[in-house]
Amino acid sequence: MKKCLVMLYPGFCNFEIAALTEILAFEEDWQVSTVGADAKLYAGEDGLQVMAQQAFSQVNPLDADLLILPGIDDYHVPLSDPRNAAFLAQLVGVTKRPIVAAMSSSPILLAKASLLADTQFTGGIFEETYAKNPFIPKENLVRQPGVLDNGIVTASFQFFREFAVAAARACDIPVGDRFLEPARTDRPTVHGG
Repeated sequence: MKKCLVMLYPGFCNFEIAALTEILAFEEDWQVSTVGADAKLYAGEDGLQVMAQQAFSQVNPLDADLLILPGIDDYHVPLSDPRNAAFLAQLVGVTKRPIVAAMSSSPILLAKASLLADTQFTGGIFEETYAKNPFIPKENLVRQPGVLDNGIVTASFQFFREFAVAAARACDIPVGDRFLEPARTDRPTVHGG
């Protein structure tokens, strides 16, 4: 059984990773669980609360095959809890680590953990964020919808479909090129009554 961990923190953005977790839900050999600094409920940016099934102290991230980081409503909040970067820092310098899929602003946590030092990335981070946070290796920033480098998949928030496909394929899960495209482009017009 392959293991996926979804990292939770206050203000996480569920919709940005929902396509990827949906792919995993239909894969019989994948088990998805949630992890956070504490085993508790985390409120997402949409107000929905999701339970972290385990705390970081109960999990070895190296036992996972895939680690998903949702985007963050306000990156200052999870960045201010050093346990988030410390959990990710366990992956630095390891030869066999999980595929890491970080969406939108969550690459800031990877940067804080020094996981982007030699890795190209993209994300949904405002330009002034780079100046305020010199630990982010801006020289590795690639202005593309999505980037896969050194086993790390990153994408900007509006490219959640491409993110899901790239992360799934990085995990050797076959996903068609038309995944999540409209089923029909010739839909009849719906008229109100």
